[in-house]
Order: sequence, then C-alpha cells, then structure tokens
Amino acid sequence: MSSAAFISPDAERVIDDTVKDLVRSRRVRGAIFVNLPLIYADGSFVTVRIDQGGGGFRVSDAGFAFREADDIGMSRSFRRTANRIATPRGVEVGDAFIFRDARAQELERAICDVAEVSWRVVDALSERAFEEEDVGLSDELNSRLRAIFGEEKVETGVDLIGASTTPWTMTALVTVDGSQAVFQAVSDNANSINRASTAFRDLSTLAKPPRLIAFVRSKESLGSRISLLVPGRVVEEMQGNEFLARAAA
Repeated sequence: MSSAAFISPDAERVIDDTVKDLVRSRRVRGAIFVNLPLIYADGSFVTVRIDQGGGGFRVSDAGFAFREADDIGMSRSFRRTANRIATPRGVEVGDAFIFRDARAQELERAICDVAEVSWRVVDALSERAFEEEDVGLSDELNSRLRAIFGEEKVETGVDLIGASTTPWTMTALVTVDGSQAVFQAVSDNANSINRASTAFRDLSTLAKPPRLIAFVRSKESLGSRISLLVPGRVVEEMQGNEFLARAAA
C-alpha cells in the first residue's frame, strides 16, 4: 500500500458510510435510542436510551445489561457488580438499569460513560459465568478420567507449551503407555471456545502433538462454533466413559 496521504472520493464515501454505521439513533415512543460501537458478550451492540425531563436528560442503558446478566444466570450478581464498576465513574445503578442525569453540555460524556459501564458490567459477569461453568465441567471431566484411567495416569490443571512457546493450562493430561492425550472442558461461552481453539491449534503443530479432546455439554449448544475446536475431537457430557477412553487411545 502506498504511503502517500491520498484518499479518493469513492474511498471517502465508503469511510463516511462506515462511520455513520458505527453510531445509529432512533426514536421510540418519545425517547431516543443510540446504538454504539461497543459489543456485549452475546454479539449485540451496547445501546443507551435518552429521555428529556427536569431541565436536562437522563441517559440509561434501558436495562440491557441486566437482561444480558439474566440470560446467563447472573442477575443476582448484577447490582453488586454494577455498583462496583459504576460508582468510580459517577454513574448510578437502579434495580435493573444503569443511568446518569446530565445537562445539555454533559450529554456526550454521559452517553459514553453509561455505555462503557453497561459494557463492563456485562463483560465482568460473562467472565464470571464462564469461569463457573468451566470449573464445574472441568471437575466432572477430571472425576471421570480418574475413574477410567486411574489417579496416577491423570494430571489435572497441567501447563503445556505449544509450538509458539506459549504455555496453555489444560484441564487434564492423560498418559497411557507413553502416549499422551489432552482433555479440555469447553463451555458454550465464547471465551471458553476461543481459548480452547487457540490452544488446540498451537499444540497440534508440535513435532509430536498429543491427542486433543474437547469435553462439552452438548455439540448442539455450540452450533457452528464447534468447527473452531478442530483439530480436536469432541466428546459430549452425555456420552459414556467408553467414548472418553476411545478418544484418548
């Protein structure tokens, strides 16, 4: 690409259209909803609601962060987590929404702060839900592997070095007759899937790669994302111990 500082008219139109798409607003029953270029864990855009009243504006996240928390079973932790994140930023928390009251000259800052807090709350709760789900799945997997192979052949929470020299903490390493199989508990959380995908690809390029097995609640819950676990083999929770033994063989 040339280093010359020149943008053609056609390219400028593309850039303008792209920038306009980053922030969108719409009126809904007297309020203005603004979509911002921040993305919640489920892939939806962070949206704030602006209402006029009392000589100024109220900017809120319209309860979207709470709904995201409820969808992942973390609604009971919403208010405590939201207060921890919102208070230092001068943002307030209601029973199920995040908000700030602002005068006209403060409106831009209020929109940015409410959107950021809403995003950070969902991110924190999603990370906690992901960790709790992965811990539960890991405990079940380790228990089953010990029952199949014996305590002495199963090493849990092991750090393995991939071809990139990056260390990966994997759920379990099973060693049988000199052959190694790596098992990773993978929930349907995007963070869990992406981490396992990256680790599997790195470990698979070793000179002598171990067998790679993903242990999941169900393939259906992963949908098309199951392809990200290639080159690993996928075993479902409902499948019997013989499937885990066969995957490691």
